[in-house]
Amino acid sequence: MLSSIVFGQSTTYKHERNIVLNKIQSIRLIDVVEPDGALIRTDAIAPAPHTNASAAKAVVDKARERRFSSSLHKYKEEQDDIRPEVLSTFDGLPVGSSGIPNDNNMAISNAGIVVSVINSSVSIFSQDGSRLAYRTLANIVDGQLSNLNRTYDPKIVYDPDNDRFILVFLQGSTSADSRIIIGFTETNDPLGVWHFYAVDGNPFLGQTWSDYPIIGITEQDLYVTVNILRDNESWQEGFTQSVIWQIDKESGYQGKDSIFQDLFYDIKFENKSLWSICAVQGGMSPSGPGMYFLSVRPGDLQNDTVFLHEITNTQKSGTASHKLTVLKTQKPYGVPPSAFQPDASNVLQTNDTRVLSAIEENGIIQYVQTSVIPETGSSGIFHGFINLKTGKVENNYISSDTFDYAYPSIAFSGDADHPNSSVITFSHSSELHFPGTSVVFHNRINGQPSLYSAVVKIKSGEVSINRLSNDSNERWGDYTAIQRKYNGNGEVWACGSYGKIPNKNSVWIGQVKVNNELSVIGTVNSIQLLPNPALPISVARFTAEKDGVLSFELYSQTGQKVFELNPGEVKAGVYEFALNTSPFRSGIYELVVFGNDREVESRIKVLIP
Repeated sequence: MLSSIVFGQSTTYKHERNIVLNKIQSIRLIDVVEPDGALIRTDAIAPAPHTNASAAKAVVDKARERRFSSSLHKYKEEQDDIRPEVLSTFDGLPVGSSGIPNDNNMAISNAGIVVSVINSSVSIFSQDGSRLAYRTLANIVDGQLSNLNRTYDPKIVYDPDNDRFILVFLQGSTSADSRIIIGFTETNDPLGVWHFYAVDGNPFLGQTWSDYPIIGITEQDLYVTVNILRDNESWQEGFTQSVIWQIDKESGYQGKDSIFQDLFYDIKFENKSLWSICAVQGGMSPSGPGMYFLSVRPGDLQNDTVFLHEITNTQKSGTASHKLTVLKTQKPYGVPPSAFQPDASNVLQTNDTRVLSAIEENGIIQYVQTSVIPETGSSGIFHGFINLKTGKVENNYISSDTFDYAYPSIAFSGDADHPNSSVITFSHSSELHFPGTSVVFHNRINGQPSLYSAVVKIKSGEVSINRLSNDSNERWGDYTAIQRKYNGNGEVWACGSYGKIPNKNSVWIGQVKVNNELSVIGTVNSIQLLPNPALPISVARFTAEKDGVLSFELYSQTGQKVFELNPGEVKAGVYEFALNTSPFRSGIYELVVFGNDREVESRIKVLIP
C-alpha cells in the first residue's frame, strides 16, 4: 500500500486500543440443525435506510416524470469488442426465502466453494451450483447466542492469503440488544469449524445501536465499519457517527478464547461526523499493512466531496492511526430517484449515494455509488477513480436511457499488465423490464479514456417486486456483491437480486469471464495542446508483435471513415505516427488497426476536443 499523502484538510479522531473480544463458541456448520420451519421462514424486514423519508429523495422523485415508452433505446455503453462473457449462472436461493430486502453478498474460494449470504440466511454451493448447505443466521451459532431474534445485514469475505472465510452479521436494532457477530473458518471448508465472536454494537454505553456493516480485509486484519444510531429516531436525527473496528485475523482463525481489536471513532470533518465509511479492498490480493476507506455526502441532492480515510498500520503493530484527506470529484454525484418497474403502482427504492464498493490496485482506487444521472434524471452508477499519488479524482457515469441502475459493486479483474481492469455488477429495472442483475466490464490503457463494455445481463427478472403491502416504495436489494476468483485469470463471480414469481425478490449468482487484452498490437496516445484554443494532435504509438502488413483508419460516431493510412509492411517493433485532427469536428472517434485480409487487430477510442 502506498503511503497516504494529505491533499486536503485533516481532522482529529479518537482511538481505543486492545479492546478484548471473547469467543462465543466453536461449531461445525455441518452439525447445525435447522429448527422446523426454518426453510419456509416468514419475511424478515431489515431496518430501513434513512433516505426513504429524506427531503432530498422526495425532491428527486417528484421532479422525475415516468418515461414509459413502447420503444427501446440503446445503451450508452457500446463496446461490444470487450463484452464480458457470462459462463454459468444458478439460483442462489433454491430453498428458504429472502428477507426484505435481500442484502446480497457472496464470496468464492480458490477451490470453487461459493458462500452466499442474504437477509437472513447462509447458502453454500459448489461451483456448479450444487447446494451443499443452508443455514439461517438465527441458528448458525448452534444455540450458543441467546435471543437471535433480529438478524440481518450479513457480509462474507474470502481471504486468499489464508484460504479462509469470514462472516459478519448484525443482531438487534436497539441499544437493548445490538451485537456484531463475527465468524472465522478454521480451514478452507465452510462446512467445517467456525469460531464465533460478538462485538458490542453499543460501544459507548448510550441509547445507541450499530447498523449497516461494511467489511474488508488486509494481509493481517479484518475491518468492520458500522453506523451508530440512537434508539427510536429517524436516521437524520438519530445518526451519531460511523466507526471503524480493526481486528487481527489470525487470532480469529486460530479460535483463541479472546482476541484484541481497535476502535476508531469520533471521525469528523468540520465538526460533523462522517457516515457510511466503505473499506477499499486490495485488487489482485489483500493489501497491507494498513487500509484505505471512502465516504461521501450521501444524502445531498448534489455534491463533489469525497473523503479518503487511511488506517496506517496493523492492529498488532500498536501504532495504527487514522488519517483523513478531503478530495473533490470531477463530476457531481447526488441522491438517485426511485427506480421504475413494469408495475406502475410500485417503484423500487435506491436509497442514497453512499460509496458501496471500492478496490485499489497500482495506486489507483476505483469506487462505485448509486447516483442520479444529470443528463437523464435517472438512477445510474457513479464510477470514480482516485490517484493516490496526485490526489486527482476522475469520474464516469454508467447509465442507460432505458434502464435504472442501482446498488453497484466492483471487483478487480486484471493482472500486473492490466491494472485498470474491473467488473461492476448492479441491479437493473425499467418500465418494460422486470428487476434483474447486470454486469459491465471496464478497462483502459494508462493515459487514455475509460472503455466500458455493453451492459450484460446475468439474470433478467420474471416479475415486478411487490412485497410491502402498505408501501408503494418497494425494498429492492440494498446491495449486490462481486469478487474476483483469485486463481482464475479474468474470472469474477457476482450475485444480485431479481424479481421472482410471485412478486418476490430473490437471489441469482453468476460466473463472468473477461478478456483484458484491449489491443493485440498497439495503443494510441491522444495529446491535447494547451492553452486553448490550440491545435489538437494525436500521436499513435503501436507495438507490432510480429512482422505483417497494417493499415490505420479513423471513423466518426456515425461510422464515416475520415482518415486512412495506406497499408504498409512493418517488422516487429515499436512505431509512432502523428495524426493531425484539425480537419475533424469535435467528438469521439475510433481508430481501427487492420491486418491481413482486413482483420481487425486493434481498436481504441480517440477524443477530439
